[in-house]
Amino acid sequence: MLNFHDDALQKIVTSALSLPEARTTLTAHYAKRAHALQTDPVWGLNDAFLTQNLASYTNLLADKFYEALRADDSVPQDFAARVWLGTEATQPDRSTIVFNYATSDGNTVLLTIVDPLSKEAKLTADGLPTLAQVRPDAAEPTPYDADTLVAIAALTKLLATAGYEFASIDDTVMQPVADLTFATKYDNSKVLSGSAVVQTAGDITLTAPLNGATPLAYHVKDDAGHDWLDLGTDEHDANTFSWSSTTIPEELVGHTLTLAVTVRALDNAPALDALFVIASNNAILMKQSTTPGEYALPLPNHQTLTVTINSDADTITLGYPDPEVQLYELVVTYPFIGDWLREVLPNKRAFN
Repeated sequence: MLNFHDDALQKIVTSALSLPEARTTLTAHYAKRAHALQTDPVWGLNDAFLTQNLASYTNLLADKFYEALRADDSVPQDFAARVWLGTEATQPDRSTIVFNYATSDGNTVLLTIVDPLSKEAKLTADGLPTLAQVRPDAAEPTPYDADTLVAIAALTKLLATAGYEFASIDDTVMQPVADLTFATKYDNSKVLSGSAVVQTAGDITLTAPLNGATPLAYHVKDDAGHDWLDLGTDEHDANTFSWSSTTIPEELVGHTLTLAVTVRALDNAPALDALFVIASNNAILMKQSTTPGEYALPLPNHQTLTVTINSDADTITLGYPDPEVQLYELVVTYPFIGDWLREVLPNKRAFN
């Protein structure tokens, strides 16, 4: 339900657009049209019409994507010829484009673009291979042959050029290694402390060295274990945690007050320890780099895999020099990386 007398729409339809160009131009055209409809007193609350309008634009976007796919040399064309795109719009602001792969046995859904005309669009993996399937020792190998795996990887790379990415590392192994971030657990049991004997009632300041660690909680206790935390206030920077009070009572004079700060140390991540052990067992020595919180694994291919820990966010981020190399490509060559991820990922959907 599109007006092809619209000059801008005609230009989109008749132009040979790359996949990123198709997304950018059609998203802008749709946004302008949708805004006009939503503010119209007749159409603004007509959900059935607005959903149909979205469906029309989603269909056109899928057609332009297919056109771009068939014209792109980065994707093997014998594979592209078997890919077909289905669309669906279920609400005025919810639509999908589904990438299907056809064989003599039927259709396999490879992946889906959720809300492709939105700035918040994302990919979801449907029939993409898991890590367990692409490993050399796979008990149940992927149904795709080696050439098809390469082609699927090329497809996901092409979609990435238009800004379509998977939401997390848990979705699939067919996404770039560089900048992959996932949650992990940190050991928060380390306690740093500082003590002082109360000389007079009134003012006192206690300090404990942080040395870059993140403070989680603290207590101020006397010799008998009573907590006087509420008598003062705290402040800290990257190096020092301090607690000050101006209301120390006479009863504490001569007693020792101890400030005990529970911290999460920057490098106190069990996932990092696991990687060190697994890499060492594969004759690869993990080294701390000059960047705080970053560790480097020099691989036999003369490239370096980096692991950056962020204890404030409870995350680990991977880094790799080639931004297009996907996780599945790396773990096929170096299975120990897959072994590590299988051990430490909190959600292992893509790795089983």
